[in-house]
Amino acid sequence: MQFILTLFISMLFIGCTEPITPKQLYHSLDCKEGIYSLKSAECINHEEFIERLEPYKVIFIGDHHSSKKHHENVADIIYSLSKKGYRIHLANEWFTPADNDILDDYANGLLNDEEFTKKINWEKRKYFKFNLFSPIYHSIIKTKGKLYGINLSKTQRKLISNKNISQMSTEERNFFDTLDLDVFAHKEFLSPFFNHCQQARGTQSTSECINRMYRVQVAWDSKMANESAKIAKNMLLSSKDKLIVFAGEMHLSNGLGVNMRFARESKMPFVTILPQRKIYTNVLHGKSDFIYIYKQDDEAKKIEAELIKGM
Repeated sequence: MQFILTLFISMLFIGCTEPITPKQLYHSLDCKEGIYSLKSAECINHEEFIERLEPYKVIFIGDHHSSKKHHENVADIIYSLSKKGYRIHLANEWFTPADNDILDDYANGLLNDEEFTKKINWEKRKYFKFNLFSPIYHSIIKTKGKLYGINLSKTQRKLISNKNISQMSTEERNFFDTLDLDVFAHKEFLSPFFNHCQQARGTQSTSECINRMYRVQVAWDSKMANESAKIAKNMLLSSKDKLIVFAGEMHLSNGLGVNMRFARESKMPFVTILPQRKIYTNVLHGKSDFIYIYKQDDEAKKIEAELIKGM
């Protein structure tokens, strides 16, 4: 009885004090294998990893754009699922729905790499060299999968950035009107990346700069989520169809980007996989469902150094 009374008094006083800010929770990674499951808090091998992916119709995979090694890992996922009889539909951040006819010809083997990159205008549209990503596209071609574009065009992003509603089509205006800019956790997550808005930007205030950048990010995520939901609804018609949504890691981290907005559009179960370089030994709890650990290659280091230098 004395113990219960003491416990009650302790809880009463705790309830009257200022709330305690909990520490961020991390998983410590010490995996001989390349995959860590945050759901079960354990390292797993590739075969077990593929088995755990099988129940999901939709698989979100985050990208480190400069890493060919990570792209080879993504290709391995596609090959492994294909060997189990699944047909992979790959939705890609690099392309828009207007590119789908070209992507279809490429996936069907009607265009080789040189013809495809010329027709899609890769050199002008993408900073990264095509050979970094080709392992993924080749895996789709070889396994008779499908390719889709899901992103906004550069023109559409500019219209949204400038809130140039008068120049938008009816469809673009309707999309703009539905953007949800009030997800506090998402905005807080991205806030460190808006630091450059503190610098002088002519007549634009810091708050205007932040709002503009966040508006474009939300539009980016929302478009990719909407298009992915359409593909899931229209193309995943059998138990052997799977959709992989391939987008930059920042669009998927902590379940706050494309994957969160996809959940508003579709009831299909999904899973999220994010890459992490082997040099980092911790991962924040809740960042994703699986972490694909890889060793950074020299080419990626060089590309990233050039990117940082150009900032």
